[in-house]
Amino acid sequence: MSRRDSRMMLYLGGVASVAWCMVYMAQVHTTMLAPAPLAGAMHLAAAPSDADRVEALLKSMTLAQKVGQMTQIDIGDILYGKSREPALAINRAKVAVYAKLGIGSYFNSPFDANSSPHGRVGWSASEWRVVLNTIAAIYKEHSAVPFIYGIDTTHGANYVRNATLFPQPLALASTFNVDLAYAMGRIEAKDSLAAGIPWIFSPVLGIAMQPKWSRVYETMGEDPHVVSTLGVAVIRGIQSSNASAACMKHFIGYSNPTSGNDRADSIITDFDLVNYYAPPFLAAVRDGNVLSAMETYTSVNGDPVVQSTKLLQGLLRNDMAFDGLLVSDDDEIHRLVAEHHVAATELEALQMVMDHTSLDMNMVSKKHRATSLLLKLVNASTIPEARLDSSVRRILTLKQRLGLLDAPPSTHENLVATVGSDEDRALAATAADESVVLLLNKPVEPVDAVNPKMVLPIQNPNAKIFVTGPLADNKAYLCGGWTVYWQGTDDSDAIPYGRTIKEAVAARFPNVVYAEGVPVLDTDVDANAGPPGSVHAMSAPQAANHSAALALAAAADYTIVVVGEAPYAEKSGDLDDLTLPSGQLEYIAALSRVTTTNVIVVVITGRPRLLGHSLRHVHGVLVSFLPCAGGGDAIAKVIAGDVNPSGRLPLTYPATTGHALPYFHRANVACTEGFKECPVQWPFGAGLSYTTFKYDNLTLSAWRVDKVTGRLRVDVSVTNVGTRAGKEVVLLFLSQKVRRFAVPEAKLLKRFTKIELAPSASTTVSFELSFDDWSFALPQIGHGLNRTAEDGLFHLMIKHDTTCGGAKKNPLCAHFHLV
Repeated sequence: MSRRDSRMMLYLGGVASVAWCMVYMAQVHTTMLAPAPLAGAMHLAAAPSDADRVEALLKSMTLAQKVGQMTQIDIGDILYGKSREPALAINRAKVAVYAKLGIGSYFNSPFDANSSPHGRVGWSASEWRVVLNTIAAIYKEHSAVPFIYGIDTTHGANYVRNATLFPQPLALASTFNVDLAYAMGRIEAKDSLAAGIPWIFSPVLGIAMQPKWSRVYETMGEDPHVVSTLGVAVIRGIQSSNASAACMKHFIGYSNPTSGNDRADSIITDFDLVNYYAPPFLAAVRDGNVLSAMETYTSVNGDPVVQSTKLLQGLLRNDMAFDGLLVSDDDEIHRLVAEHHVAATELEALQMVMDHTSLDMNMVSKKHRATSLLLKLVNASTIPEARLDSSVRRILTLKQRLGLLDAPPSTHENLVATVGSDEDRALAATAADESVVLLLNKPVEPVDAVNPKMVLPIQNPNAKIFVTGPLADNKAYLCGGWTVYWQGTDDSDAIPYGRTIKEAVAARFPNVVYAEGVPVLDTDVDANAGPPGSVHAMSAPQAANHSAALALAAAADYTIVVVGEAPYAEKSGDLDDLTLPSGQLEYIAALSRVTTTNVIVVVITGRPRLLGHSLRHVHGVLVSFLPCAGGGDAIAKVIAGDVNPSGRLPLTYPATTGHALPYFHRANVACTEGFKECPVQWPFGAGLSYTTFKYDNLTLSAWRVDKVTGRLRVDVSVTNVGTRAGKEVVLLFLSQKVRRFAVPEAKLLKRFTKIELAPSASTTVSFELSFDDWSFALPQIGHGLNRTAEDGLFHLMIKHDTTCGGAKKNPLCAHFHLV
């Protein structure tokens, strides 16, 4: 959802709608992966007395009040400005007008730009409460139905000052830790409730199929099962208090823009929609009891989702049986005119949405004509009042469940003191620790032929360490967008706690020096410098910094160079090429050329940015997908060996922009002559440890399984044969040898779990598979997501790098037959 300041206001008119997305997939089971127990999941069925109360209130409302309930307005429309005193910022007269109109919801943060006046960095929970309580009091004066406030909360209550900041969702997915996903949902909802905000626009349940996309870091990776499992955990965490509502988004297909640019059209077959994109949303509905959903900006196969009967009615409401509140993304009804070009006027666009879908709430930046246009259509009898009643009933039901219709409404003032607590930040720090992925670890140079030691962890406490790179000394760069401001910030001090990577490394090693070396972007380019025809030339100040940094590297035992991306959100993050900026890559290459030091590259990024040929000359690579406030210490702890890395890639890390495919691509996809597998830099699930885990004794309970009623138990032994404790992510994939309905996937993840073993310890990991795991959904949207399975051979693989069917037998590959 776009959170724009006055300079980036895209549209001055619009109609907003309520659209969220849920998709069902029977193959998603989380019982093996969920914390025991994930208590407090909210049930959708309201008590009869609650339903009666909602019906009585609905019958008492005028048409205008019903239309108002279906409208959600940006808080910026009722503020004079970002005043030092929150209460003085409220335009009380305008709020009174909106109260009389019955406006049902507000959203957003007034501090969504990337700067704030008066040195203020957002509102604290107490300041938020002043604002929202003032609005509530005005509503009460006019006997209006209480409003519900919604906000984007991607990795903690990122718009509440001093709240605990978790890693971004992609980094959270790298942990493969369901308990941490639940904790993030619980804490971000708690801190938001402390601010008076009960509606959480989270989680993002799109699967990251286009690595160039600027919202990859908001997803939980490319795998449908991982996104389903972690998404359900986040939802259960958010809704655990029965006072907050999660909002799954963005329904559906947004995460695969054809061009890679944000909001571009998605071209997706129905088979892929129901088998890959829908499962996380379906799991959210069936296993997470999610209370609301948001539709997406984009069109799928040329069909704008906000007005799509097929997707919002057929898939979401019918196939998934979602009966919660559906809200549009920002100004999306207006975009039917301005961007999608399927309607000539906003009146026509609104008519389309009301006729074709069951969208409940229209999210708009400002009221403008949103309410008057809808009221005009109802008064003209082109939209029946019963259509309004269906949506308003869902809106009131959500408010009732959250205690917002009580007198007085629930305020949760007791939670203010818990915002940013030590306990909460410790959990976020653990998530950051487990998000770090070690992808390359070569022997220390010069190599000891008898007893080689890996470059990581750095075991010499007195080693001379040079820390450098554009992201080494800035906490804000560890967090990315949706942090304090919509676009994030480059102000390290805006992040209320934590340390930079440089500071955290220096806290653990006494002999640390630092120089930036190169800027994050190739901005210091002097067109008149360098030889004729040169592509990249540094200005004098940058060249001096660069030369001084190389001299420091030459004198060091280890060089830690931290590269990556500056913060961004949505369209501002569009890319043509996944390769890191040339200045950063040239700097890594220069460090490798001028010194024999051991070069360790740390990549802080919101998507898989490519290192190219610079990888040839470095000794270690760590990747973390925006670990945020705890990230500096998390990286330093892994470098020092205080934490054994346990992060694993939740998506494929491509070798080139052109060959960017998910690991579960079709089995007939080939990129080179001879039909060889497409080359990748690192595969899904990759990640190294400082210890070694041995897998053996893979056994299946049967070799022939009834395809409908059968169940298959899988056991595998895992032993820590190294010298230190470690955590391991155990992955189970299936691959269908022949599928007649559609080309099968190369393989597809069906189960995962994370275990921790002491040195020499061993455990047996057990999984159970059934019909949902070897069947597939028929591409019949609107007809119930029926599933079927075919007779035949299946390969079962343990670990991300296991292959089956070759000349050499693999002990981690087994097979069974469906009959």
